[in-house]
Amino acid sequence: MRPRPAVLVVAALALSVGLVALDPNVLTAVATAVLTVFAGLQIASERTKRRSEERSADARLSVNAFALRKSLADWIARSRLVGWGDAPAKHTQDAIAFAQGLQDRLEQGLVDAAGASSAAAAQMRTAYANWQRAMILFDEYLGDSYRESQARIAASKYDPAAGRTVSTDAFVSPADANRLSDARECLHACYLALAPVVEPELAAEAKRLGAGPPI
Repeated sequence: MRPRPAVLVVAALALSVGLVALDPNVLTAVATAVLTVFAGLQIASERTKRRSEERSADARLSVNAFALRKSLADWIARSRLVGWGDAPAKHTQDAIAFAQGLQDRLEQGLVDAAGASSAAAAQMRTAYANWQRAMILFDEYLGDSYRESQARIAASKYDPAAGRTVSTDAFVSPADANRLSDARECLHACYLALAPVVEPELAAEAKRLGAGPPI
């Protein structure tokens, strides 16, 4: 068991008291040595404390990042399978609702990143930035879609045989599909940025059990 810094200091001071009768230069040297040792112990103690706090923050980030990646992987896989197809505005609204559901965990990740390792913190910031970019792109598409829908309403055609108005908004255009896919790829970039945040041991165990993200 290592002696505590306070005990070492007391012992050193007691020794110094016993050396009062010695040459003042010797006493000064002893006092300087004691202070140096004490300062070194304090620095070592602070470093140990910071490393412990950093490991705790990294562990919280790892668990959070794993859960985020699982949610992202599931949604991205479904979105790629379904595509934007008909009713692209509805698909975009669903995408925004999904992404908003990640916001609290991403923001908590940024808070935890303040005390985490620099590498994990940087990856967390990158993930958050990509999430923000996806939100911007989805919102921009919805805004443009609303304005364009007003023009399409006027351009809608009445089909006497069907007895209804046929909307020209049946399918997403190739250009809009690309825009929405770019937004989705920003969420994929978020997913990728979180990969190094997950502790290797957790990732390996999840893979072994088949519980890891599927993409």
